Amino acid sequence: MNKLLTPDRQEIERHDWTTHEEGSSRSAPTLGLGDLLMVLSRRKYLLLGTIGIVTLLGIINVYMMTPLFTANTSVMVDPREQRVINIESLVAGVPADQSTMESEIEVLKSDELATRVIKQLGIDRLAEFNPQVAAEQNPDAFKMPSLRDLPPVQWLKSLIVTEEPVVPDPAAEEARLQTTILTTFLSRLSVVSVGRSRVLTINFTSQDPALAATVANTIANLYITQQLEQKFDARQKANTWLGERLTRLREEVETAERAVETARAATGVVQGRDAGLVNEQLTQLNTQLVMARAENNTVQAQLRSVENAVQARGARAVFDVVDSTLVNGLRAQEATLRQREAELLNNLGPRHPQVVDLKSQISSIAGEINNEANNRLRALRNQAAVTQQRVTSLEQSMGRLETEATRLNQSDVEIRALQREAEANRALFENFLARSKETQSVDLEQPNAWIVSTANAPLAPSYPQKTLLIAVALVMAIGLGLVLVFLAEQLERGMQTQEDIERMLRLPSLGMVPLVRSGRLSRNKSPQDYALDKPASAYSQAVKSLFTSLIIAHQRKGSGNIIMLTSAVPGEGKSSLAATLARVIAIAGRRVLIIDCDLRRPNIHKVLNLPNQRGLADFLNGDVTLPDVMRTDARTGADVITAGSPTDYPEETIRNPLFDQMLFNLRPQYDMILLDAPPVLPVSDTRILAEKASQTVVVVKWRKTPRKLVQLAIRQLLDAGANIAGVTLNQVDTNKAARYGSGEAEYYMGRRGSYFKN
Repeated sequence: MNKLLTPDRQEIERHDWTTHEEGSSRSAPTLGLGDLLMVLSRRKYLLLGTIGIVTLLGIINVYMMTPLFTANTSVMVDPREQRVINIESLVAGVPADQSTMESEIEVLKSDELATRVIKQLGIDRLAEFNPQVAAEQNPDAFKMPSLRDLPPVQWLKSLIVTEEPVVPDPAAEEARLQTTILTTFLSRLSVVSVGRSRVLTINFTSQDPALAATVANTIANLYITQQLEQKFDARQKANTWLGERLTRLREEVETAERAVETARAATGVVQGRDAGLVNEQLTQLNTQLVMARAENNTVQAQLRSVENAVQARGARAVFDVVDSTLVNGLRAQEATLRQREAELLNNLGPRHPQVVDLKSQISSIAGEINNEANNRLRALRNQAAVTQQRVTSLEQSMGRLETEATRLNQSDVEIRALQREAEANRALFENFLARSKETQSVDLEQPNAWIVSTANAPLAPSYPQKTLLIAVALVMAIGLGLVLVFLAEQLERGMQTQEDIERMLRLPSLGMVPLVRSGRLSRNKSPQDYALDKPASAYSQAVKSLFTSLIIAHQRKGSGNIIMLTSAVPGEGKSSLAATLARVIAIAGRRVLIIDCDLRRPNIHKVLNLPNQRGLADFLNGDVTLPDVMRTDARTGADVITAGSPTDYPEETIRNPLFDQMLFNLRPQYDMILLDAPPVLPVSDTRILAEKASQTVVVVKWRKTPRKLVQLAIRQLLDAGANIAGVTLNQVDTNKAARYGSGEAEYYMGRRGSYFKN
């Protein structure tokens, strides 16, 4: 049969549809200010209703609240300090730093102080703080049941727990009650500091204004009394501790002083004198030792030179190192005599008496020189021994003095350490003795705080702040209303605008058909009659616009003239729209045939008020001929083939080749043939008809048909080879649709809607 989609075209359409389904979840339209205002406009009743109900409930709740009164007392914290000792304060004042102020706040809010106030004022006997007393005074008061007290919970508990119930312990119950009272009391108490000052404000809240003032004043008084009690206890402990400490210090001072005297007696000297004298002697002796070592080094060097010379050249070599006037004279005489001897030897000979006498004189002088050399060598050796002995003696004396100095210095250090310890113990003892006298004489029982102002019974309640709470309720109501509005928008499953169709389905929108309200219909009239009676109405014009869109699509694509109208699910108004479209086409002077292809639940004969004894099913089953099933709409002249007799196998009936042959024969006779097909999703008939139609129009009921179902129906149509011309939104409430941003709906209402005659 005639198909308008080539295989390539079908693949392109399927690809576009698939990519759209993947992309639609990725990209969401951006909402502008106008879109947001439009959302609020169409959900205004939900928004205003939520705001009104929540605000009203808030106002009722505020006026049902029990009023509470807050009284406050101001206390000044004294920063002055009174120390008992210098090392550590036993009874100290309060420095005015931030940490101390916070510490005092915690003291004022402590469980101990709160318990004293509760006992003193008998607060534990008041119903406001004691739930048992409240239950006794109001036995009929409503109490919200606990989850564990509900019958289902008790029943399950009885199945699980089989042992005997535990008898409550009175002591434990009383402890829990006291804890509840204390917790309630502390929840009503607050202590804050005033700016950067040393003033603390004690606030207490109660249902009774007089009780609130009494509690605030009592807390301040007990706080000061508690300070006095602590100071008295501290004073007693300080006196006891100081007495014990003074006894130990006195013993330590006596022991230290005895140790100093014992150490001095053991050294046998007066501290400082012998050590200084020994140090002075060491200095002098060290100077002598340096000089002696220098002299010894000089003599030893000279001796080594002389001995080396004598060993090399004889005894006379001594005088090469040591100078001697005597030897110099003897050497001069010896030289003169040898010169004389030489002269006489040449003249007289060696045996001459004069020569012999000269030799005797020369020998005598040489002996004297040698004797003098030996004497000088012995003297030099003796001098070296003497200088060495002096050095050794000085070194020994130096060692003895150094040992003595070390001993004296160590003794001096020990004595000074003992003396310092004795002096420190005595100073500490005297300090403690003075502080002990001050502690006994000075009155320390002065509080570190005093009351600046006392609390009076407040005249006006501090809670609830009705204006503020009502404002908060209003803000919460607005917030909840907005949440519900946007939640309702997110839960909106249907199509609202033509933009939704093009964006979500990737298919052309063929227009929006307005809803014809029952108030506009005359008696026993249908929308199909209304379109004829009111040709200038918005409904009639919308159907004509659909007809025009189909003609344009037919001309643009070159497709055939067989148009199938279907929907995803029943109840979309498809048959009514198909009948109206047929009448509009007929009124326009075109030849049109409408065939009811819904063999399961036929509707065309109903909407056009025609008999249905013989129809399409009868023709396809071979019971009648085609002229027997052709009928004509009396008002427009449009030809109609109704569904005919019911059949048990509608799919097989539609697959009958007679159907294709019938369409083939009828196509040239009409400008347009409309097939009113059953819904796509419930049955498979429509997918069979999709191959027979030139174009398919999907009818979607405005805001009703879920988007997922529409997408599924279109996917099945594409898989069946349908050429989908587009989608039409049916039964559109134009008043509401305009608030969804539908541009076409704006022309059906308001200033633009006056163009139509509804």
